[in-house]
This record gives sequence, structure tokens and C-alpha cells, in this order.
Amino acid sequence: AITSLKKATELDPEYGRAYAALALAYFRVVESLWGKELGRDEPYFWWGAHDYAELAKKYPTSLSYTVEALRDVYQGLAEDARRNAGRAIALDPNDPEAHIATAWALTISGEPAEALNFVATAMRLNPNYPSHYVLARGLALFATGDLKQAAEVFGEGFRRNPDATALFLPLSSVLAQLGRREEARQMLVKFRPGIGQKGLENIPDTIHLSFKWDYEHASVRERLNDGVRIAALPLDVTVTSLEAELETGNLFSQQYAVKRLGWFGPAATQAVPALVEALKVEHLRREAIEALGKIGPPARAAIPALVALQNEALVGIYAKNALSKIRGN
Repeated sequence: AITSLKKATELDPEYGRAYAALALAYFRVVESLWGKELGRDEPYFWWGAHDYAELAKKYPTSLSYTVEALRDVYQGLAEDARRNAGRAIALDPNDPEAHIATAWALTISGEPAEALNFVATAMRLNPNYPSHYVLARGLALFATGDLKQAAEVFGEGFRRNPDATALFLPLSSVLAQLGRREEARQMLVKFRPGIGQKGLENIPDTIHLSFKWDYEHASVRERLNDGVRIAALPLDVTVTSLEAELETGNLFSQQYAVKRLGWFGPAATQAVPALVEALKVEHLRREAIEALGKIGPPARAAIPALVALQNEALVGIYAKNALSKIRGN
């Protein structure tokens, strides 16, 4: 398809929709993490999509605005994404890709429940929808906190298309956060076979996903990454084993234990007393504050200790952020 579209633009340099289609094709490579299979890394396709999007802007169409919205989503520019997606729908209300772009714009701006309505419309307009519709729906569900339904959606999408690599990481993350760690790890291994334990643990820090929540809602992306981090851990690393490490380990292992407890989120509720104790240790304080914040409302027992730290010069801002999460703000 890319070769044919490039040929079309050579024959007609003002064929705006072809430029937009090329940009969209490149974005799909980035979104689906297909770069290596195509002999390039994802940034190559991202910049290619950017260049074609700039060309498409000269000839506005519904598809060109959809591409603009997706570029905004990649950069976490939620308001710009919503505006461009709205223009796409206004030009062609029956374009399912415009509805998917709107769903992404809503999801990254903190309105995932509304995003689901646009995904549903896109699926109605295109009943034989591709896997990136599943990605949009599953991540909107994840953002609402409905992990079970998100797992079902991602799982069904994977069974429907076992080569849909864009679904592997979010499915792995959700399964891990549901306590289905063996399945989560299997999915991670499928995503990057043969890279070993260290390679698995590095995945969340080396993969560039094609969407980015705006600053206010960045914690959703962090939850997604934390699930992948849990999936990458050896199965014998548990909340209980990390508590023991926190009590008896050396400085280095204690820091790792505190950070990893945060990855488990609410599933690490039993560790709240140990994390409150860790607040008394200077070299563990910041990590313990952040871990308690990730546990959220179940960490209410930590509120008095965090309140006592909220005006401290070095960690006060982290304590305030954790208190906000624990209080459900």
C-alpha cells in the first residue's frame, strides 16, 4: 500500500488524500510496533508520518485532520487532538478513523468513558475493524479502571489476530494487574522472544508507544507501564517477598523493593505499614511516598505520616501528590 500511495503522489503531487493515507500508514507502523519487521526502528516511521502529515495539511480532508489528531495524540497534545478530530468528523461523519482519532483524544485527556462511545461508532461503521480499534477500546477501558473488561477486549482481539503486536504489552499489563502473572509474562515473552530476564525488565523503558496522556493524566500511562514491569518480574518476586527484602535487605535491595511495591499498586496494600516505616529512612523516603501514592485509597493509614512530610523541601511535592491520590482526588 505504501508503494502504491507513493506512486500516486508522484503522478499527482497535489493528491492530498494520498499524503494523508501515507502518513496514516506510517502511524500504524509506529502504533503496531512493526518497525523492526520492516527493517527500521519506530522513530523512522514516526518522522516519515510527520513529513507526510505536513504535506497533507496543504490539502485539507477528513483524513488529513485525522492524521493531525493522531500526531497530536502521540505528543500528548490533548486539546489539539480533540480539535483536529472534531474537524475530521465534521468533514466526514461516516469516516470510522475520524471517530477512532476522537476516541484517542478523549482518552488521553481524561474522558475515557466518552471515548468508548466513539470507538463503538467506529466499529459500527467498520464491522470488520482492524486491531487498532481494539487497542483504542481496551485502553479506554483501562483508563476507566475496568481491568477485567479491558482484559477481555484485549484477549478477544489477540485471539482474533494473534499477530496484533500492538495488543501484547497492554494485555500483558492488564493481566499482571489482575494477578494473572504467568499469563502476563507469557505475553511479554511472545512480544520479545529470547531476550532474557534483563531484557524483559527493560521493555517498559525502551518501547515508544504511539500515544501519550496529557500531563494531568500521565499517571494512567504510568499504571500501564507498571503492569508491564510486574509482568517482567520473576514469578517468585511477590508483595510478601518484597516486604521481607525491605526489612532485611541491603540499601540497594531495599530501594528496589520499595519501587517494586509501588508497581503492584492496590495489590500491595498489605505492605502499607512497612512503607510507612520506610518513610523514616531518608534514602527510601521518596520511593516510599510514590509507592504509597500508587497504592491509592487503600493506603489511607499512611495519611498522617504523609501530611507530616508535605512541607518538607525535598519531598513535600511528592507527599502532596501521594495524598491527592490516596484521598481519591
